[in-house]
Amino acid sequence: MDHRPQILFLCQRLPFPPNKGEKITSFNLVRHLGRCCDVHVGTFVDNREDASDIDGLRPYCATLHVERIVKPWAWVPATLRWIGGVPLSFALFRASGLRAYVEEAIARYQPVAIVTHSSNISDYALMPTERPTVRVLHFADLDSEKFAAFARQATGWKRWLYALEARRVRAAEARLAAGADAVAFVSNEEADLFRSIIGIRAARIVTIANGVDAAAFDPHRPWPRPAWGDGPAFVFTGAMDYRPNIDAVLWFADAVLPALRAAHGTVQFAIVGSNPSPEVKALASRPGVLVTGRVPDVQPYLAHAAAAVAPLRIARGIQNKVLEALAMGRPTIVTSDALTGIGTPDATPVIVADGADAWVAACRTMLDDPGSADALAARGRAFVIDRFSWDARLRALDALLPSSCAS
Repeated sequence: MDHRPQILFLCQRLPFPPNKGEKITSFNLVRHLGRCCDVHVGTFVDNREDASDIDGLRPYCATLHVERIVKPWAWVPATLRWIGGVPLSFALFRASGLRAYVEEAIARYQPVAIVTHSSNISDYALMPTERPTVRVLHFADLDSEKFAAFARQATGWKRWLYALEARRVRAAEARLAAGADAVAFVSNEEADLFRSIIGIRAARIVTIANGVDAAAFDPHRPWPRPAWGDGPAFVFTGAMDYRPNIDAVLWFADAVLPALRAAHGTVQFAIVGSNPSPEVKALASRPGVLVTGRVPDVQPYLAHAAAAVAPLRIARGIQNKVLEALAMGRPTIVTSDALTGIGTPDATPVIVADGADAWVAACRTMLDDPGSADALAARGRAFVIDRFSWDARLRALDALLPSSCAS
C-alpha cells in the first residue's frame, strides 16, 4: 500500500449497499477516492441488516473498522454525554473503538487526507497527526437548521428539545469548521447559509453535490412489477425512520391520498424504505397504502410508478430520491423544499406543488394526461444524465485533496 496515497474516510452509517440517502453518497465517495488512493474506512452499524452487508464493502477498502451501536443500551452513555452538553445526535457516535482505530490508522498509514461524511462524526477528523493532513469535513446538510425546523413544527417538551439540539449542533458545526481545511455541503444553498452564519470563522466552505448512477437507474431494463394492486401507484422512497420522511408520508396519506382515491378509486400510495416507524407501519391498514419495509432495490417500484412523489415539508440538501426518480424516467412531483440544490422550478423537469390542493391537482394531471406525464419523464432522465453524474460531481472533492491523490 506504500506506493499509493493513504486516505482515512469516516461516516456514520455503513456505506453499503448504496441503496438510500447517505449510503449512496458515502459509498460513491469511498469508490471515487479508491481510484487513486488506499482508503481506510471507519463507520457504524446499528442493526442486523446493515451488519450483514459489511463484507460487501471490504473490496473497496484498504482497511475497515465497523463500530456496532447496540440499541437501546447505547442510549445510556449517549444520554449521559448529552447531559454533559454534547448534542444528542453526536453523542451516539462517540466510541472508544473507533477512536482507537483512527489513532492507529493515523500512526501507521500517515494519511494525506481525512475525509468525513456527516458532521456528527467529524470530531474524529480533528485528531492530531504528525505530518500535514488535509481535513475535508463533508457535512452534507446543515443539521442545525434541520433541528431548528423540527422545533418550529413541534410543541411542548419536544419543541424545547429540538431547539436545544439546534443550538448545540450549530456550536459544534462552527467549532469543527474552524479546525478543517474545507467544509462541504451538497448544495450551494446550504453552503451559502453556513457561510453567512459563521462569518469570519469560516474555513473554506464548498459544495460537493450528490450525483446519481444513471446506469443503475435505467428505465429500459426489465424491472419486475412489484406485488401490489392493479391501480396506479404514487411512490415515495427513503429511510422510513427519518423524521422528515415520516412527516412527508403521513401528510400525503392524510391530505392528498383520500382525494385521489375519491376520484380514482384504485390509486395506491407505496412507501418504499427501510425501518418504517410505528406511525408509518400503521398507514398500511388504510385502503390503498403499501408499506414495504426494506427492499433489495427501489428501481422496480419507481419503474412501475404512475409518478414518484417527494412531499417533503422539511428538507436539507439534495434529495437523492428525486434524482433517482428522474433517472428512472418517471414523472416526479416535489415540494419547493425538495428541489433545493437540484434546480429552479422553471428549469427542472418536475412538477412543484406546495399545499394539499396543488398536490391533488398535480397527481390527477399525471393520471389524466399520460402523454404529458411521459414527456415530463423523458425530460427528467435527460436532465439527470446531463448534470448529475458522480464523476462530474466529485471533481470538487478532488480539487481539495493533495496533488498526490490525482487520478
